[in-house]
This record gives sequence, C-alpha cells and structure tokens, in this order.
Amino acid sequence: MVNDSRLASGERVIFSAHSHWKNLVGPVLVTLAAVGAVVFGLTWLVPSPEDQAWQRWTILAVATLLTLVFGLWPFLGWLASTDTLTTRRLISRRGVLSREGKDLPIDRVQSVSYRRSVLDRMLGCGTLIVQTAGETSDVELYDVAHIERRILQVQEILLDEQIPAEGTVAPGSAAPERPARPAGPPVAPADGEPTA
Repeated sequence: MVNDSRLASGERVIFSAHSHWKNLVGPVLVTLAAVGAVVFGLTWLVPSPEDQAWQRWTILAVATLLTLVFGLWPFLGWLASTDTLTTRRLISRRGVLSREGKDLPIDRVQSVSYRRSVLDRMLGCGTLIVQTAGETSDVELYDVAHIERRILQVQEILLDEQIPAEGTVAPGSAAPERPARPAGPPVAPADGEPTA
C-alpha cells in the first residue's frame, strides 16, 4: 500500500491491491499438508516420546522448515507486493527483504490490455499489460484481481488526462494562446458596417 505521505499534492489513490488470492492456494495447501504430516508422524509412525525422541524432533523440524519456506515466505511475498493506481501514476511494489518498485506516469501510458487463461477467467483475474511510450514499452502486472474493473479504472484516468474539462489545461500541456490584439488605436468601422 502507498502511504499518503508518498503522494504528490492533488494526487489521490484510485485503487491499491495485492495480487489475486489464487497465489495463496499453494502456501495454504503446503501448510495444511505439513501440519497433517506432523500429526500423522507423531501419532502413528513414532508415537513414543521417550524411545523415539530424535525421530519426532526430525519430523517436527522438517515440517517447520517446509512450512516456513513454502508456506510463510510466499504469503509474506504476497502481502508485501501491491499494485496501486493514482490519478497521476501506476505504482508497483514487490519483495519482502529486498524491494523492487516501478512508477509509471499516467501521461506516458499509450494503451492498456489484458491476458487471461481459462482459470483466470473463472477466478476473475488476469495479467494487466500497460504499454508506455519509451524504451521499455510493456509493463505487465500479473494476477490482478477484478481485471476488467481495473482496466476500466485505468482507462477512466487516461481519458481524464487526455480530455481536460472546459476552461482547464491538461497537466504537462501549455495554456491555449489567445489571439493577439492589433497594436495601435482602434479602427472605426466603415460606413454601413455593423458595430459590435
């Protein structure tokens, strides 16, 4: 999530979200399997705490290690990774210990599209593809939840940037020039011409 202190003045958050919950299915299944293996191992395979203490500790240590590596770490990665759309930029943050971030100014976005597999369609997620002006033209945000709503939100922001309200100026563009008045004294209309 982006803190309000990191936003420019007048910038507001449209949405901020983690990737789709389908990324948590694997870690949850690994954690449940590890807990089940510990319970089965300690009650059926090595039931005696006095005679088989080192085997019991080994089962517990292996299950804990598997849960930390394949259960807790992916969950922390999911929790620490966010995609945020503001009125001025698209912000992507990834990583737990080492962080990676991308900030795309909205005025550089050329087009927005998406890609979805059959599973993505059933779950309502997909990959959001943002094409920008510049050397690295495509930025892909994977497993975006509510993909169709997110695309509409990005397109609304793009349209707001391209079509300023009447009497306002789009950010980054120059004010429209007014026609210059001729220098010198006003000229009187000729006979028969209407006056304004």
